Amino acid sequence: MAHDRLLFIGHPDAGEVAQWSALRDLAPQRGLVPTRKFEPGEVVWAVAPGGVLDSTTSGMPSRMVDALRAAHIPCTNALDAIRHVY
Repeated sequence: MAHDRLLFIGHPDAGEVAQWSALRDLAPQRGLVPTRKFEPGEVVWAVAPGGVLDSTTSGMPSRMVDALRAAHIPCTNALDAIRHVY
């Protein structure tokens, strides 16, 4: 059975920890399964730290964000994802 998954990429900075935690708690209430593993065809939204989204960091998280955006999967910070979920 497929689930709509909310992918968490990388690690939040100190100012984002509370938002990530809140989103992880809220997501199941809206039918989203929080995950750290990319599942093709199941991830419907992704959350990444601001530095990754702003391309101020490099590495695997940044490449993952680029790939998700190319696949037209929304990838935002946790606060924007919370706004979307509610």
